[in-house]
Amino acid sequence: MENSRYKFVESFIGKHFTKSPSPFAHWLNGKVIALKKNSLEFSFVVRKDMTNPVGMLHGGVISGMIDDCMGVTFFTLGLEYFYPSINLQVDFFNPAKEGEEVRVKTQVMKQGKTIINMRAEVYNISGKLLATATSNLAKSNFKIDLQL
Repeated sequence: MENSRYKFVESFIGKHFTKSPSPFAHWLNGKVIALKKNSLEFSFVVRKDMTNPVGMLHGGVISGMIDDCMGVTFFTLGLEYFYPSINLQVDFFNPAKEGEEVRVKTQVMKQGKTIINMRAEVYNISGKLLATATSNLAKSNFKIDLQL
């Protein structure tokens, strides 16, 4: 059976993900770089409204980028029910400043019947590690009913 959600995200490779159902994703304005089964990569350009008082990419925005990318990764699995994040553990290593491009790479580590575990890494364009994260998503009672 063809996974229409995977195909939908795949159609955005090299483009901004303008058709996301998430208003937050529109604010982030990410671009789909790569998509494989159980993983994806997005790029983002750090804007002034994403920075902290010293001009570095705000940790909350990095966390939001990670969570949103994990959400898109989940979306591509084509599951019937929504799995919201129940935790998000982020470790920060290096800063990024306004104008820099950052990339978020996600990977499904384990997909169980009720819990999905994911990992993410955030890099700058030269490959320096900015942050890593893990998250668990838990099956809800909400069916996904999106028209693509």
